[in-house]
Amino acid sequence: MRRTSVAATIVMMATIIGAACSGGLVDANAAVPPHPAQTKGGTPAGEDACALLTKQDAATALGEAVSASKSLGARPAGPGGTVSGCEYTGSGFHNLVLSVRHMPQDQAAIYKQLCAQKGKEGLTGLGDVVCWYNEKHEELQVLKGTIFFSIELRRNGNPTEAIKAAAKKVFDQLR
Repeated sequence: MRRTSVAATIVMMATIIGAACSGGLVDANAAVPPHPAQTKGGTPAGEDACALLTKQDAATALGEAVSASKSLGARPAGPGGTVSGCEYTGSGFHNLVLSVRHMPQDQAAIYKQLCAQKGKEGLTGLGDVVCWYNEKHEELQVLKGTIFFSIELRRNGNPTEAIKAAAKKVFDQLR
């Protein structure tokens, strides 16, 4: 059930953004980047989230050994967008899920407005726009240009510093 929460969040966000775009809240003719953003390795962001966070980085965040990465696949996400995910599993219900979404500039602008209403405790230097999904700090959401990513971390103890360190690793992989 927890594994679907990131996907549900992204679907909900895409629905809200799509509704806002069709409802005239943003200019439907806003400029859209001609090419998807690239990772440092040259792979378009959103095609393989697993390329952005190593197994060792995930193990460090979870504080325990993890299984090999499990790609949750890349797929279209609304007009001009793509989404992909990667999961690392530890013991029991411990896991780390990274979701990456490339979105058009108009959708990124709407996300900035949504994130402005959320908590930002201790989140400097992690992205153009960064916020906690909720007060538990089990999910961190970051927007760098038009690339949105979220990291959901389930483990024992306070996940705040571990999730911030993992987000920094992903952020540094994006151009």
